[in-house]
Amino acid sequence: MSPCGRKMGEGRQQQRAPVGKLLLLPGRRDTPHGRSGSSGARTQRSLLWLLVHVWLWAASGSSAQLFNLTLSVDEGLPPDTLVGDIRAGLPAAQQQEGSGFFLSEDSDDSPLLDDFHVHPDTGIIRTARRLDRERRDHYSFVAATLLGAVVQVEIRVNDVNDHSPRFPLDSLQLDVSELSPPGTAFRLPGAHDPDAGLFSTQGYTLVQPSDLPKDPAGPFFQLRYRTPGPLPSPLLPGSSSPLEPLDLVLLRRLDREEAAAHRLQIEAWDGGRPRRTGLLSVELRVLDENDNPPVFEQDEYRAAVREDAQPGAEVCRVRATDRDLGPNGFVRYSVRARQVPGAGSGGGALGDAAYFAVEELSGVVRVWRPLDREAQAWHQLVVEARDGGAEPEVATVRVSIAVLDVNDNRPAIHVLFLTEGGVARVSEGARPGDYVARVSVSDADGDWEKEDEATGELGVGLGDGSISLSLEGGEGDFALLPGGPPGVFFLCVEGPLDRESRDLYELLLVATDAGSPPLSTEETLLLRVADLNDQPPLFSQQHYKASVSEAAAPGTVVMWVSASDADEAGSDHAWLRYTVVQLSAPCNLGSLQSKMVHTAECGPSFAIDSESGAISTIRTLDREVQEAVELKVVAQDLGEPPLSATCLVSITVDDVNDNEPIFWRQVYNATIAEHAPVGHCFLQVTASDADSGLYGFIEYSLYDGFLSYEAPQAFRIDPHDGQICVSQDIDRERDPATYDLLVEAKDGGGLSAQAFVRVDLEDVNDNHPVFNPSTYVTSISDETQPGTEIINVLATDQDSGIYGTVAYELIPGNVSSLFTIDSTTGIIYLTLPLSHLESTTLLLMVSAQDGGGLTAVINADVTIHIFQTTLAPAEFERPKYTFLVYEDVPEDSPIGTVKAREPLNSSEPIFYRISSGDLGGKFSIHPRLGTIRTRKPLDHETQPVVVLTVQAQLGSAPACSSTEVNITVMDVNDNHPAFLRTSDEIRISQTTPPGTALYLARAEDRDSGRNGLIRYSIASPQPGVFAIDRALGVLFLNGSLGAGEQRELTLTLRAEDQGVHPQAALLVLTVVIEKREHSPSWTFEHLVYQVEVSESLSPMTQMLQTQAHPLGPQRAASPLRYSLEPSVDSAMFGIRPYTGWIYLRRQFDYESTQTYNFRVFAWIPEDGFLQNVSTTVIVRVWDENDNSPTFLHDVLFLKVEESPVPQGVIGKITAIDMDSGKNGQLLYFLLSDGKFFKMNPNTGELINWVALDREHRGHHEMTVLVTDRGSPPRNATMAVYVSVTDINDNRPFFPQCLPGKELHVKVLEGQPVNMLVTTVFAKDPDEGNNAEVTYSVSSARHMPLKGKTAFGKQSCKKQTNKQTKS
Repeated sequence: MSPCGRKMGEGRQQQRAPVGKLLLLPGRRDTPHGRSGSSGARTQRSLLWLLVHVWLWAASGSSAQLFNLTLSVDEGLPPDTLVGDIRAGLPAAQQQEGSGFFLSEDSDDSPLLDDFHVHPDTGIIRTARRLDRERRDHYSFVAATLLGAVVQVEIRVNDVNDHSPRFPLDSLQLDVSELSPPGTAFRLPGAHDPDAGLFSTQGYTLVQPSDLPKDPAGPFFQLRYRTPGPLPSPLLPGSSSPLEPLDLVLLRRLDREEAAAHRLQIEAWDGGRPRRTGLLSVELRVLDENDNPPVFEQDEYRAAVREDAQPGAEVCRVRATDRDLGPNGFVRYSVRARQVPGAGSGGGALGDAAYFAVEELSGVVRVWRPLDREAQAWHQLVVEARDGGAEPEVATVRVSIAVLDVNDNRPAIHVLFLTEGGVARVSEGARPGDYVARVSVSDADGDWEKEDEATGELGVGLGDGSISLSLEGGEGDFALLPGGPPGVFFLCVEGPLDRESRDLYELLLVATDAGSPPLSTEETLLLRVADLNDQPPLFSQQHYKASVSEAAAPGTVVMWVSASDADEAGSDHAWLRYTVVQLSAPCNLGSLQSKMVHTAECGPSFAIDSESGAISTIRTLDREVQEAVELKVVAQDLGEPPLSATCLVSITVDDVNDNEPIFWRQVYNATIAEHAPVGHCFLQVTASDADSGLYGFIEYSLYDGFLSYEAPQAFRIDPHDGQICVSQDIDRERDPATYDLLVEAKDGGGLSAQAFVRVDLEDVNDNHPVFNPSTYVTSISDETQPGTEIINVLATDQDSGIYGTVAYELIPGNVSSLFTIDSTTGIIYLTLPLSHLESTTLLLMVSAQDGGGLTAVINADVTIHIFQTTLAPAEFERPKYTFLVYEDVPEDSPIGTVKAREPLNSSEPIFYRISSGDLGGKFSIHPRLGTIRTRKPLDHETQPVVVLTVQAQLGSAPACSSTEVNITVMDVNDNHPAFLRTSDEIRISQTTPPGTALYLARAEDRDSGRNGLIRYSIASPQPGVFAIDRALGVLFLNGSLGAGEQRELTLTLRAEDQGVHPQAALLVLTVVIEKREHSPSWTFEHLVYQVEVSESLSPMTQMLQTQAHPLGPQRAASPLRYSLEPSVDSAMFGIRPYTGWIYLRRQFDYESTQTYNFRVFAWIPEDGFLQNVSTTVIVRVWDENDNSPTFLHDVLFLKVEESPVPQGVIGKITAIDMDSGKNGQLLYFLLSDGKFFKMNPNTGELINWVALDREHRGHHEMTVLVTDRGSPPRNATMAVYVSVTDINDNRPFFPQCLPGKELHVKVLEGQPVNMLVTTVFAKDPDEGNNAEVTYSVSSARHMPLKGKTAFGKQSCKKQTNKQTKS
């Protein structure tokens, strides 16, 4: 036996039985978990077999020996765990014998053999699977040796802690009365643990939930159970745990009103390490008992009732609540009867309870008998509340009821102002809390002393204390405060006061008595805010500028300065006095000496009227002595202390020398979309003239800049209403992106005014890239080298900027790895050699995406035909060349050199030529060197960029390669700025305010870059009253023009470019200053309102708000009213008369009308329609592009002579598009036959780029696609037929025999002369005269060849003379 086996069991020898007697071996003992039934029969068969064996052994003369072996093993161990050795039960002498064992168990459904493996030879016992003690804890069998020794083996399964205690229920509910005394026990079911001993249930714990706060009074419950002893006693019948019974013991009284239920967690635990637990949830519901009396909501109820209240009238309501449930909490009310003190038992006065009754269920106290206030002014009742419990609880409350007199007098309000003089005025410097007035209220009802005695502590009299006083108005700046005695209040300042913001408050005092119904009195207080000198004067400008003629007489008013004071008008606080201080007197001393003028002439020259602020001269002025004066004007009020403000006045003295139209705005900016429909009006300019009659009638003119008296071609103006409209199609890409226009308004007297209009053309992003065409076909040689440009696909996007930038990408496919594409240009390049490919066709797909992420809806399909050649074409070193050249280079100047490489297996020369792009013939290329030179003068202004296609041909090879050459013609400063005219004249009013735009000096320079960048300046005189914007050329008024008679000023304006050697131009401008008066008027915020809307806009939708405001000071007036001028266009719209919102009345229809133009009037109702102001509204409706390109010919027929080299440009396709801009920009593409021909997409040139052979193919039919760049693009197609004409490039041949062979003809001798021997014929693939063959014999002795027949021996070798007819 192994040491392990000896530990597990120990053999013990039993008494030896006599020989020859039957030895009875004990059978297997059944355990509580053992088997029964058929297993017992099998056990009997096994024992019988063993007894027979023992009997045979005894018959042989030996005696049987019986031994016991006890083994143990833990449950749950893995299979094949060693349990023990049967030999350990034998004596030491027999343990060494090698005989086997016979077992009392057979293999048919044996529990032993199911759970253990017993080796029949060695006696080793091992587990066959994991054991479960709870399923079976004991095994017993008999093993016998061949020598007759019998071992009774007992195997016990040791317990491990593999089960948790478990309650028979997961949760339990108990109903407990809230009157249960402490110590009451509630029986709970115990937990069962299948494990034994220490591993079984050892105790219980009441678990406190972690989310519940700990009760300071201690727990309500604890657990009580039997603790396990040292030796487990037998369990009671029906008990599953030695710890039972388990009781839940109440420790203190329950209160259902505090907690209607208690939720407990009971944990059962065993003695394992770690120990296992089980949980039982117990919910104890607390049953209600009548342990709470009713409780009134108030300790005492007080009420009042009019003495004329009828029986049954409600006085008040008492309410009591009972926290119990059901009948225990159902409350009924009653009045406790009691006798009046001093009344006898036999009768007397009625008690208080006789006048009132309470409703049993609702607690409403009602009048039971008529009341008499004079007999009894108040009553006291005792109302009791009784619940519905078996032993009811009772509560009482006192109800005090005052009998009120009938109210028939209104309160009176008495106001006493506490201000100086007792007037209704308060200083704006009053602080919060300052008293303004004392307000008292009184009421003639009741005798107050008698009321107080009658009502006692209730205080229900109708005196001053029962009158409420409220304040309305004041916006929180004033408040009422109680004044101590009843009925006395104080009106106080509540917030800061500011007279400049509000100088008058309308306050309403409302006094209301406590009668029923209450009577009230209102009194209105008009409280004025007295002014303080807290606002300093404020000038309308901080810096005034003016000019005065030196011929002005002393006392001439130069200008007025104006300051205002926000303090109270008419008071000393707002009364201003002006004084002036001369800051500087820059006198020209040289002029003083030369004129011998006394220095006093350089003294003060100006004074100011202290009342009006008018600045006037006080002596004769001399500009040569004093050109400018700086004055400081001080405005000071008469307040105490006085406040002041200052401003700076700059006066310029002018040399010696009444209403014109006035534009509301000097500069107008408008934006329109390109290709706006002709007739579309987008802006209205409006000028007003204060004159009337003919002199107030204004006509408008539109000029193309300030320097032109020519009307612009793109725009026109309505001479009567000033609407500027489109007169022709405008293309943003073709025409200028910005237009500068001059609008002149001239009245009937010839006076005029100008305004500057800048019109910008705009573009939008709303187009996907579009491949035009979407199909490309080309052919290349299989010897084409990697890096060669194959074909250029082109996608266009009608948008501009980043949204019009297209990026290209090859879509992955079977052959896409052979090529790559330039994402910017769309050029496809070869990346891998094609020599391994036979003649085949490759298909590629290209996608395009713009900068905004939009992709082409239809991808481009590229078909590439691969043809085999023995010699690869020459390849350019670069797929694209870029050269720069100045426009002033002489003719025959070199620009750059292109270079192509010949293949390794060729020594043929390379020839270069320009195949397309040089429409003007301005360039040439050396056929051998590839040097590009100029042939004609270049002009950057005419053609800044030239794109050439250069071809390289290797010897006479049929294929050639091409490259793109971009030549940028750089600008030089060869153009000077130019004004449209050399002189001009404008007229302005003396009252024109500084900052007004007067004139737009517009010069043009055809150069570009800095050479064409123009800067403007005033050449003479030096800038003073006038200033000019250097970039825009807008002439502004920089100072006041002053008063005086009409005069003229001459300005010289200079326009200079910014080139290296700048060039300039001059303009003489005459400014006529007219004496006019300015008249303020009403005006709209914009003189022209524009809005762009979709034709799908829903009716009643608001589109635009127009608003008018006064131009200059105006008297207060009623709100403006808005209306539409009746017209065909305005019938589509409506306007809100008070807000100016314009809305749509009927649905738009772009096909019928694209633009609506109407007027909006603003007028004051009290003036009628005599004085009004108007503005123009332009509504534009958008639509799409609608013209397709058209070819000049429906079909084009071309002829080209065959040649061993490509012919280059063989014709030009021309199409026209009635649209303009991008919608009229055309691109040309070939949709077929890309093997022999290409198309220049920009010029429409048809290019032959592979040599043509008429004998191989005499006719080519192609389809040309032309497309515009509209959105969406429109296109057209045309068929082009190319006929290849013949040249004499083929020799005749005899088809009768192969080349190099001879034709033998046998002729019998003796034949007569002229006998036909044979007929030979020759063929020529050419056509016409080039294919007509004549015959001759080169070596014949006897047989001449006649005409087209020959007799005799004729060689098959071609030895004829070929004649060609022209």
